[in-house]
Amino acid sequence: MALRVERQRGGIPSGVVAGIVILGVCFLSLVCGELFCRYYLGLGTPPLSISDPKIEYLFAPDQDVFRFGNRVVYNHWSMRNEEFPEQPPLDQVRTMVIGDSVVNGGSLSDQSRLATTILTDDKNLYLNVSAGSWGPANELAYIRKFGFFDAKALIVVLSGHDASDLPTFTALDPNVLPQETPWLAINEAFERYLPRYLPGHHAVASILDEAPKHEMDLSPLQAMIELAQSKAISVCVVLHHTRLDRRAGVLHQGLVAIRYVAEARNVAIVDDKTFLDPDTSYRDDIHLNDKGQREEAEAFLSCKS
Repeated sequence: MALRVERQRGGIPSGVVAGIVILGVCFLSLVCGELFCRYYLGLGTPPLSISDPKIEYLFAPDQDVFRFGNRVVYNHWSMRNEEFPEQPPLDQVRTMVIGDSVVNGGSLSDQSRLATTILTDDKNLYLNVSAGSWGPANELAYIRKFGFFDAKALIVVLSGHDASDLPTFTALDPNVLPQETPWLAINEAFERYLPRYLPGHHAVASILDEAPKHEMDLSPLQAMIELAQSKAISVCVVLHHTRLDRRAGVLHQGLVAIRYVAEARNVAIVDDKTFLDPDTSYRDDIHLNDKGQREEAEAFLSCKS
C-alpha cells in the first residue's frame, strides 16, 4: 500500500498532463491556422502604403510580395513596375500610364498580367503610376514630385468619379491602406477581414466607396495635361466606365466633364467600352480581371494610332 502511494506521488499529476495537451493543441491549431491564412488565403504580406504631404499617399517603394497567390511589385519610385534605370536606353520608348486601382490592378492581379506589363518589351516600357482611389490631383502631385522619367507619352485613365475625387490628407486607414506588415497572417485575417462578415458590419466593397464626394474640379487634370504638353509629351485620356453603367447604358456625368477638358486641349481620347465586355472583362463593378487587363492593353495601344 505504501509503495503504491509513493508511485502516485512521483508521477505527473493528471491536471498538468491535461494542461500540456491543451497547450499543444492550441499551438498546433495556431500553426495550422497561420499556414492556412498565409499559404492558402494569401494573407500576411499586404503591399504597404506611405503618407505624403503633397501626393496624399502612395505605395511604399521597393516592395516585392506575394498576395492572394499573385506577385505584387513596387519599384524605387512606387510604380507597379520592376526596377529600371532612371535614364532610358537610346532605343527605348517610355509611356507613362497613370491612374487609380483600375490601372494598378490591386493584389488580385498578378504583376505579369497587368496591361502595362503586357505591353512592356525590350523597346517599350510602360510605367504603371497608380494607387487605389487616386484622382487627378494625386496624379499631378506625383508628376510634380518625380517627373515623367523621359516618357514620350502620357496615358491618363479616368473614371467618372475621378472628376470629383480630391485629396483629404486624413490619417490612412490601416484596413484599407496598411502601413505595417502584420506579425501573423492569422492576425490580419481576424482583424482586417473577419469583421466584414460579422452581423451589423457594413463592408466596404472597395476603396472607391470610401472616397469623399466633392463638387467636380478638373483643374488638376488641366494642369497635368498642360505640364505634359509643355514638355512635348503627347497625352491620351482613356475613359473607363463601371460595369453597372455599361449594363444600364448610362454615361457618368464625370466622364462628360473629363471629355470636355480633354477636347478643349486637343488631347486624344479613347473610350475603353469599345474594348471591354461588361459581362466578361470585369472583376467587380469597376476593376478588371485578367481578360480585361489584356483588353485594356489594346485600349492603350489605340492611344498611339
